[in-house]
Amino acid sequence: MATYKNIKGFGIQYLDSDPATSNVGQVWFNSTTKTLKGTVAGGGSAGTWSSGGDLSNSYAYTGGAGTQGAALSFGGYPNIATSEGYNGTSWTATNILNTGRPQLGGSGAQTAAIAVGGQPSTAAETFNGTSWTSVPSLATARGRSGVTGDSSSALCAGGFTNPGTYQAINEKYDGSSWTEVGNLNTPRANQGSAGTSTAALTISGNGGSGRTVNVEQWDGSSWTEIADVNRSRDNAGSGGTVTTALFFGGEPSGENTEYYDGTSWTEVANLATDRYQISRGNVGTAELGICIGGTGPAGPNPILTATEEWVIPDTLTKTFTVS
Repeated sequence: MATYKNIKGFGIQYLDSDPATSNVGQVWFNSTTKTLKGTVAGGGSAGTWSSGGDLSNSYAYTGGAGTQGAALSFGGYPNIATSEGYNGTSWTATNILNTGRPQLGGSGAQTAAIAVGGQPSTAAETFNGTSWTSVPSLATARGRSGVTGDSSSALCAGGFTNPGTYQAINEKYDGSSWTEVGNLNTPRANQGSAGTSTAALTISGNGGSGRTVNVEQWDGSSWTEIADVNRSRDNAGSGGTVTTALFFGGEPSGENTEYYDGTSWTEVANLATDRYQISRGNVGTAELGICIGGTGPAGPNPILTATEEWVIPDTLTKTFTVS
């Protein structure tokens, strides 16, 4: 039976070792390590990556959408129209895109997704869970853009046009047409993205003169620079909202993952497999992240079918500072 001693005025369990199991809110003093510990609820930053189901096909520069248990991967290099759906266990072919293309971006739920742009392209399509439908085109053809939102309301930020001009152009889709809205402060392509059409992040990427750590937040009318990521990179994976987001993989930090809590970015657990050219778009969330495919590190840069899922523990043991 646990005994209790008075530590700093509180009745706390006094144990020789940490308990095998504990509940949220439980606090104890480990007399062996001389540390005060407690159990708290798990959070997004405490996650780790685990293996998910493999794609049926391996293509570079695909677009992505959905969440960990209901995702999409579509398009790819050179002009692939293939589309696959994920149910949390396995990938299955869905109805193909109307316009096959690489370097497109995606966002939205598996039953309300949007695929935008390409290498470079003005094409836009929406997915209703069964089939892809072409919708009005972008005003400016571009690829490798940041895409957020869904099939009824979306945002396409930055990207590049031939012959490789990096763009600051931002277009918003209202379900019937695209309209140019406030430009990015820093033109870029190959960036990460998170959020909706009215509240979004554009994360790192390449600004033309090199990779940037810069992050911008969209409030529905303009972009504001916010906290930088710790490592600049492009062709990474991303997903989430303006208050919690994941940014992972990419070049040159192919295993690195960063978690955003609405204020700052923190480096957290690495991907199991170093990769870049991950399915592009706002894919997954900070709590249910998913990393789809990409290109691996080993020569000669194999294209991957492997999926990884961000798993958050229900509880965490924390060590508290006693002063």
